[in-house]
Amino acid sequence: MASKQIDLTNPRLGSELLENPKGVFPLDVWETYCLKPFSHLGLYPLPVLSWRVDPSTVALAPQDAVDEALTWAIQTLVLLKSDQSAEAIEPAQRAVNTLARGSSFVQPKRGQPAAMRPIAVRAWVIRKFNPHPKKPSESTVLWSKLADLLFLEDGRCPRSIRDDEGTTICGVPRHQYDSPCVKALTTAVRNLESAMKHDGIPL
Repeated sequence: MASKQIDLTNPRLGSELLENPKGVFPLDVWETYCLKPFSHLGLYPLPVLSWRVDPSTVALAPQDAVDEALTWAIQTLVLLKSDQSAEAIEPAQRAVNTLARGSSFVQPKRGQPAAMRPIAVRAWVIRKFNPHPKKPSESTVLWSKLADLLFLEDGRCPRSIRDDEGTTICGVPRHQYDSPCVKALTTAVRNLESAMKHDGIPL
């Protein structure tokens, strides 16, 4: 969970997101955006927050998640009783994040690759905070450009794609608007938006 304060009204936020699109910062910005409508209630949309993690690498067994989260919850209570509410935020967020990793919501639905979830989060937040000046519902960052930013490694796309002849490596140095990788990215973002709507998060 994001531990530092992020200003969603920062006019440079869009450009900052583009500086390291594969990093943790886009995930933190998205999490802050998701939590904002619930912050005054003390409620957290656990199902959708699980999208920021790849369950194949960070999922926890439910009991392990509860055991680990308990430690952070106790630390939160101690800090709150000591009138250190600001310091209590970080362990509280860690407890929620740990519980999310053990939640059944972490597991992706059929046909939805686990690794695409955090990529979809990065793509969504980059487009959200880089709006087109004349078309607010659009972004200055095209889908093909996003695919390049999020998929390319050492100048080539290493993703496995399926076609009529079987499974091959994409291998392109630059994605076209109708490439399989762009289609996979837009599908993942649509699925993310459905999950956000389900949890009451405005798009």
